[in-house]
Amino acid sequence: MPSAYADGYARARARDPAFVDAYIRHTHIGDPLADPVAAELAKLPSKQVHALLARVLQDPYDLPEDTPESLRHFIDEVSKVPDWFDEDIALVASRAFLRNSDLVLAGLVGGSIVEGFATLISKSFRIRGRVLGSGVRRLKQNGLQLIEQYLPGGMSPLGDGWKLTLRVRLVHAQSRLLIKESDEWNRERYGLPISAATMMLAGSAFSGRLMQHVAALGGDFSDEEREAYVHVWRYTGLLMGIPGELIFDDQASAIEAFEIGRLCEPPPDEDAIIMANSIVNSAPLVIGITDPAARRKLAVFVYRVSRDLIGNELSDSFLFPRSKRRVVPFLRLQNRTKRLAGKAIPSWRRKTDLERFNALIDFVNLGRLEHSYSLPTALHDELSEEW
Repeated sequence: MPSAYADGYARARARDPAFVDAYIRHTHIGDPLADPVAAELAKLPSKQVHALLARVLQDPYDLPEDTPESLRHFIDEVSKVPDWFDEDIALVASRAFLRNSDLVLAGLVGGSIVEGFATLISKSFRIRGRVLGSGVRRLKQNGLQLIEQYLPGGMSPLGDGWKLTLRVRLVHAQSRLLIKESDEWNRERYGLPISAATMMLAGSAFSGRLMQHVAALGGDFSDEEREAYVHVWRYTGLLMGIPGELIFDDQASAIEAFEIGRLCEPPPDEDAIIMANSIVNSAPLVIGITDPAARRKLAVFVYRVSRDLIGNELSDSFLFPRSKRRVVPFLRLQNRTKRLAGKAIPSWRRKTDLERFNALIDFVNLGRLEHSYSLPTALHDELSEEW
């Protein structure tokens, strides 16, 4: 057992011994399918990697002759859609997501991503410096992947959500390769960087836990729609490399997995503090607010929303500013009122639907690098070639 998990293991095992044992075991497991691909692609020039992955993901059934054997095996495996994945259920999730996209993104930034950095995954991101130097781009990439997942057909093989998910998986594999070979990572203490265990925790945070945040903000997902949302993320999780032994089945099991995984993890340290605060302070820039005074004002608001969503104990450990006034109850009332007004006044609903969709497009506009399949080439992101 990595020594950093010793105290959490004792607490969590009282709740679900079998799952906790599996979680700790997977702190030493990365991605047996993607890691060999990253090792082979690391030998190629960055532009060649982009060209090869773009070609392979565009037509996985007609691979170039020089495709590495590990990449052939990877593509063959990820092209197999599990029998349980239902496109009709995915369409239910698509409609609910588009109707609530503003609240899903708010819950993602103010809740799930911040909570994700309470785990040891924060150490990997801090070492690489991706969020510190490119926080806006990182948030936009998260948002883009989420949107493509939930557009109709997005997670079918060759769909944009499918392609983006596999790209993220390979980025994680390449980052894992770079970090574990550096002297900045203590494997005996922390296990493997970006391990299968922490990937499961991230997946549960972005699915079942995120649905809790959306409900707190006034989202109008029905029970069926929440389950559909998690159904899509369950498939996304498998494509991201979460092993079947850890993958959740539904919203309840995703929330349970999130809570038990959090118990296993060590308390947030300096890296977690750095990463969580970086996310909050990047949020105003994501929506185009660059004026220093306006940016500070919005960051204060985001801190308040985040504190309401993740709770005072975790917020205090992140050194978030304290606030005597809660804002999420007001936001919940405001959002529910807007939805009731939309049902009563169709013309106003159409207007707000268009505004919400336009805001969604602005949020994820990545510019010219939007479809890059290049992978990081150096441990520290500022030294890496563009990707």
